[in-house]
Amino acid sequence: MRSHAGRLVAAAVAIIIATAFVTATAVGANVLERTAYNAISVGYAQADVVVSTTSDAFPSALVEQVRQSVGVSGADGRFTTYLVLEAGHRSDSPLAAPLPSTPALRIEPSRGEHPARPGEVMIADVVAERLGLTVGSTVETPVWDNMSEGDAGPPAERLTVTGLFAHPGAAFDPHIPSVFGTSADVARWAGLPESMYHSILVTAEDGTSSEQLRNTLAPQLRESGGVVRTADEHAAYLTARFTSGAYILAAVLAGLVGVALVVAGMVIANTFTVLVAQRTRELALLRCIGATRRQVRNGVLVEATVLGVVASVAGIAVGVGLAQLAVIGLRSLFDGPWVPRHAEVSVLAVVVPLVVGTAMTVLAARGPARAATRVAPLAALRPSAVQGTGTRTSAARVLVCTGLLGTGGVLLAAGAWITSQASTAAGLALGVLGGAVSFGGVMAGAVVIVPALLAAVARILRRTGGVPAKIAAVNAVRHPRRTASTMVALLIGVTLVTTMSVGAASARATFESELDSHYPVDVVVGPVQSSDSMGELPPGTAAAVSGVEGVETAVPWLATRAHVEGVLTGGNSEPGPPEGDADRGGGLEVDVLGVDPAAVAEVARVELYELRAGTAIVPAWLASEFDLLDGDTLRLSAAGGVVHMRVAIAPDGRGIVVTEEDLTALAPGAPASELWVGLTSDATAAETVRAIQDAVSDVAGGNGAIPVTGAAAQRAEVRSVLDTMLMVVIGLLLVSVLIALIGVGNTLSLSVIERSRESATLRALGMTRRQLRQMLAVEGVLVAVVGAVLGLALGLLYGWLGTLTAFGGVWEVILDVPWLWFAVILGIAVAAGLVASVLPGRRAAKAAPVAALGIR
Repeated sequence: MRSHAGRLVAAAVAIIIATAFVTATAVGANVLERTAYNAISVGYAQADVVVSTTSDAFPSALVEQVRQSVGVSGADGRFTTYLVLEAGHRSDSPLAAPLPSTPALRIEPSRGEHPARPGEVMIADVVAERLGLTVGSTVETPVWDNMSEGDAGPPAERLTVTGLFAHPGAAFDPHIPSVFGTSADVARWAGLPESMYHSILVTAEDGTSSEQLRNTLAPQLRESGGVVRTADEHAAYLTARFTSGAYILAAVLAGLVGVALVVAGMVIANTFTVLVAQRTRELALLRCIGATRRQVRNGVLVEATVLGVVASVAGIAVGVGLAQLAVIGLRSLFDGPWVPRHAEVSVLAVVVPLVVGTAMTVLAARGPARAATRVAPLAALRPSAVQGTGTRTSAARVLVCTGLLGTGGVLLAAGAWITSQASTAAGLALGVLGGAVSFGGVMAGAVVIVPALLAAVARILRRTGGVPAKIAAVNAVRHPRRTASTMVALLIGVTLVTTMSVGAASARATFESELDSHYPVDVVVGPVQSSDSMGELPPGTAAAVSGVEGVETAVPWLATRAHVEGVLTGGNSEPGPPEGDADRGGGLEVDVLGVDPAAVAEVARVELYELRAGTAIVPAWLASEFDLLDGDTLRLSAAGGVVHMRVAIAPDGRGIVVTEEDLTALAPGAPASELWVGLTSDATAAETVRAIQDAVSDVAGGNGAIPVTGAAAQRAEVRSVLDTMLMVVIGLLLVSVLIALIGVGNTLSLSVIERSRESATLRALGMTRRQLRQMLAVEGVLVAVVGAVLGLALGLLYGWLGTLTAFGGVWEVILDVPWLWFAVILGIAVAAGLVASVLPGRRAAKAAPVAALGIR
């Protein structure tokens, strides 16, 4: 093994990467679970037992009963209510709860102190940052119960911030409050005459364990619908709920780990296959001096075992290091006491990668080990010769490949059809099965498909390329099984990367199209509603919104209330109510909105119903009220005038829409009721929407009644989630691609060793060292590019079919192609083929022709 150590480097690197992947996944999942557990525990301070309810809330009397129970040193109920806080024309709506009377049940402030008197609050640091508050600041909350008729708005109660505390975020536990005040204040804010609690936090007396206290309280609270858990059990319960999505992610990671292991196994098998072929004379000599077939086979397997153990140990060390780096990054993002300071490595996180890495290596070497037993002793007496290039493929393999491809194609098509007609779950199951079966057919037929593709490209190279390219084209198809094995390893990674990128791009395009159909504009400010009018935006709203960084256009919608005076139908000469109901329509009020058609077309993401002067777009529900038809003439009157409009019926809408010019003729000076806002292409949607909210609040003087809605933030959030998931998955899949590219370099390196006499002959015939390196570079690029192109084609097909199967039954699917990703993948393949050929090319070019031609 020592004499061939250099030739095992590539296989060792593949094992290290794969086992590091396994270790990092196991340790990372533990870090995530521990972070969630710690974050949830923060919300319950030093409680020993937590009582939650499955039905009605707990009354105060029950909390007092718990306090009097044996083994209880303190108990407090917790209820929450949303509280509006306003500071500097900014507002937020955090969750508020009463401060526990038991000191051990209080969350400790990071700055300041707990509230001690009415009118004092302790708030979470995230809320303080949003509102620009610190210890000693004052903040206001509206008191709706004290509002009188004629008031412009509810009176405000002034609160003093006495302390700040670190909040882990509602993602971990949505019931962790962001504001703590006195019990009387919170009950008054919630509008409760008597405090009703959704949970009870309990501390145990000295000498009483949390388990003993749980067993004592459980029978007492069972009839009240109380579920009694120790604090650790409650945190574990909530952690399981929080990490359910993480467990799904862990399942995905496990699948990706499996892909990496399969690819690594192919690289290892290829390595040992070539090593056994190169050691034919050595193995034959061992047979000549008495070694049995079993001893030869076991010798190869022992080498594989040693390699697997050593490389797996190195991979475990690398994986633990990567997990620790991830913890450091996590602490830089979330600097809270709930984030672990270091990655905890369990026994399983060490044993599993070690066993998996070693077993994978031994299993991959079993085939080459069996081939080693077939070496005849007489082979030691024959000079080395270049192995044959047999390309025959059995008919059985062709039949299996065709059957798997056909079956997989039928299952994929059936999955997409079932999703569109009936069940998404059943369609997805069939689709996944069809993808696995069809890809199995590709792998089984790689020995047929790959040489055919390489031969087609080789014919082009032989006609257009120089001598190095022609020889490289021939060499690429000389060993079809080895080349196919190398390319399949690359094909798996490229296909999965392409599938994910195409699926994510199509899913994003589909979701954005669906979002645009409901929210045709980036941001909508308003509409302002009131009981007696359409309402109006405060003066200066349009200017303030237009001045926000990231806003490109703000288009106002003017609004008024108008009377329907009558309808001129096709057969009437005078305007009047619809035939058959003389009283219908006359005098009724409707909402009429006006907008500049050219301006609104610039901000709308979907094509709006045709709007032009003299036309009133009437929603179908309103048209049915007046028995309107397309082409009827509608007479509208308002305080400023009367207009006659041609009716065009639209599927939906909240009122009649006319041009801004027509609305001005109907109601001169009509105010703006809402704004349609278009953002610039480089705007950060979430920040821009927040800035628009702040600008509107500033103009409105802190009145938070003006809604700011739209799809920009949702669209950006969807893009962010899909892009993040895509980058994570592709980043992990690139581990498999990296292993596969190591396999390409390994195959070229071993091929150089195997063809040393051939290379020496070429040198003796006049080929320069540079041409020899070019030949290997073309060979490496040829294998990498053909594998990448085949992977792109398969990934495009799987990505489109997967999107149709996942969303075809819900939305109208839009299929997209991420051309940038395709270009990146091809570029990586070309670069990787060149890089993989560098070391083999140098090795081949260094060999002296005379030395290489000597008989070994």
